[in-house]
Amino acid sequence: MKKTIYYFTIFALFSIGFGFSQQKSTIRVNGLGKVTAFPNAAIITLELDHVKPTLREAVNENQKTLSLVKTLIKNYVKDTTQIKTSLISTNKISKWDSKLAKEVFVGFESSQKIIFTLLDLNQMQNFTEELLKTKFNKIQSIAYFNTNSEELMKQAQDLAVKDAIEITKRLAKSANVEISSIVNISTNNSANEERFSTERNEFETYGKAMGGRGVSSSGQLIEYVVRVSMETEIFQ
Repeated sequence: MKKTIYYFTIFALFSIGFGFSQQKSTIRVNGLGKVTAFPNAAIITLELDHVKPTLREAVNENQKTLSLVKTLIKNYVKDTTQIKTSLISTNKISKWDSKLAKEVFVGFESSQKIIFTLLDLNQMQNFTEELLKTKFNKIQSIAYFNTNSEELMKQAQDLAVKDAIEITKRLAKSANVEISSIVNISTNNSANEERFSTERNEFETYGKAMGGRGVSSSGQLIEYVVRVSMETEIFQ
């Protein structure tokens, strides 16, 4: 029994020693890559809203406006199937009358949303000018983006890898060690990720006038940021 325990102990120590001899020394760093670009397209959400004495009148007015707005949008899109419309939402509207000290019926409300993609921001001004000729209620939101986002993300990924390599070389030089091959490299950012610059409640229409914020034809600068983790083998 004692011999068995002795041989087992020797074998275990040998296995542990062999495992440590195979372990590699590495440097782990994080790299950062960033590319910026202005948007060249936008996803626009329009809102229609009508209040009339009867529900039928409100719905009919909403449908007339929807038809006019969709006809207008078709002049600015390549694929008309990409024009999305929500279901009509209806509601009973009332307001507080301070003289009567009670809620007073105003009418029935009919509202609906239209979403489409404007692929040429140079047409934004022309579009909004024509849109004001209709009875739409407001531009609810504009999500600006760049149609070349996939290529821009790839550029950011390349810069992140170059940054990680530069950091690795600098740290290795400071530590007086040599670098070998890359053991592992990873990122949580996909080249297919979209980047948006979103603005909400752009402007509302009050009769023939406009209120709220103005509409930008260019949007805000979009940043494409990628972070990578890289592990490189080193030896002295």
